[in-house]
Amino acid sequence: MAAPLPNIPYSPGPEMVCSNCGVTMPLISAFCPGCGESMRELPVADRLAASFSYFTFIPAAVFLLLPGFRNRRFVRFHAWQSVLMWGAYVVLSLSALFLSNISAAMFFLIAGILASLAVFFAWIVLAIKSWQGERFDLPLFGAFAERLR
Repeated sequence: MAAPLPNIPYSPGPEMVCSNCGVTMPLISAFCPGCGESMRELPVADRLAASFSYFTFIPAAVFLLLPGFRNRRFVRFHAWQSVLMWGAYVVLSLSALFLSNISAAMFFLIAGILASLAVFFAWIVLAIKSWQGERFDLPLFGAFAERLR
């Protein structure tokens, strides 16, 4: 018969608390699971490159192709998310332009203006969040960009 194990309290290891939202997480966490804030200080070059990748899809594509950025996960995530966002915007804009020539021109004009405003505000928020070192996932594009990086 085996001897009973002593009553030792379970300790999951060292933990830290997010200063932004108060969620506890393991000490090795790179990003907060609650708010997405970076737990490690990112270099200024990475934050600048990630922020700059949102201006159009051209800098994002350049960052994806440059060998110096292949191992920088933060920059690659934001570059992929930017490429996906701008690609979807261009495809939707071209299809709306084509459909507006066929029918319902006023509807597509108003929808295009609203979509352009939404992309403009998303662009500003994403550029600011990436400059602050935060990972901000867009609803459809964030998960896909995570798999691509």
